Amino acid sequence: MKISVIMASYLSIPGRQNLDQKFRRAVNSFINQTYQDKELIIVSDGCEITNKLFQDYYSNRDNIRLISIPKQPPYSGMMRNVAFNITNGDIICYLDADDVLGKTHLQTIADQFDTSEYDWVYMDDYMTLDKEFKKLHIRKVYPRYGSIGTSSIAHKNPKLLKNGDKIKFNIGYGHDFLFTMTLNALGLKFKKLDKMAQYIVCHYRDYDG
Repeated sequence: MKISVIMASYLSIPGRQNLDQKFRRAVNSFINQTYQDKELIIVSDGCEITNKLFQDYYSNRDNIRLISIPKQPPYSGMMRNVAFNITNGDIICYLDADDVLGKTHLQTIADQFDTSEYDWVYMDDYMTLDKEFKKLHIRKVYPRYGSIGTSSIAHKNPKLLKNGDKIKFNIGYGHDFLFTMTLNALGLKFKKLDKMAQYIVCHYRDYDG
């Protein structure tokens, strides 16, 4: 069962530091997954830094692909919608360019996601409190607007679902919350994972990872 990971990337955000290093950290956390049947789709949001990093470090990897599109408006879900068109996985999950996946994240999802019974799953995630990743805060999430974003979901590839053409991200603030609401509105079956996966959000309170 292949898992596709979608990562939107724009690395020229004013006031944010070391985004190129964080991008490499994120991609390397995908590479280091114990689960092997995987692919990473990087969508460059009009970002030449992303394009160069991909060419310099990852273009020789068969399971990492880059899509480069024109710069989108803030809070656009278009990057993820574009990625849907080329994903080959049975399951899709997400990674932000400044976050990290623990080594068993994808394996934990694969072990608990029974695609014959459920269409999507959700899970709690972590926020790191220090640069050494020694202090992690468990963030409890719930399937409602304002609580559950892309760090906390995995779903079947829309190509495998009835009404899959309706599974799209909106454009505007909160599009990740609204995406989950779309899954609910379509009547798709879901569950919370019994065992927590390892998505690590790398910004919390006074620490910007």
